[in-house]
Amino acid sequence: MQKVAKWIKSWEWPDEITENVEQKLLVDDQGGQTLHICAGSSTLGDVFIDADPQRADIIKADMRELPFETGTFLNTIIDPPWKLGYYQRFRPFYEAVRVTQIGGLIVYNATWIPHAENTELLEVFVRRDSHWGNVSVFSFFRKTGDD
Repeated sequence: MQKVAKWIKSWEWPDEITENVEQKLLVDDQGGQTLHICAGSSTLGDVFIDADPQRADIIKADMRELPFETGTFLNTIIDPPWKLGYYQRFRPFYEAVRVTQIGGLIVYNATWIPHAENTELLEVFVRRDSHWGNVSVFSFFRKTGDD
């Protein structure tokens, strides 16, 4: 019998995607940090949040109510579950924007493109891992003001 399945790492982007996102993250001389929400087993970022932590350094927290002050992070990455209902999609993005500094970068990976009045959409990339497979949309935003 021919083998038709292969094992892959779960809850982590392929190296090429991680490298491309990492190259776009802002860096400053003040030591600005990157928050990764719904981090899974990814090591991209400085502070990691997930509802189901895969490592000891990941903080167990709800993406809809982040345990950080407004404007804490220079970059915020969020990769929410893709099966969120329409009305469940707003709060996690608004929280990601809230904890990002003005001028900071928000990287959002989903099958939809979010919106907030205090952000500017900079770029959009579509990720496709295989022919006829589902895609994900990487949206890059700049935070332009407070809530």
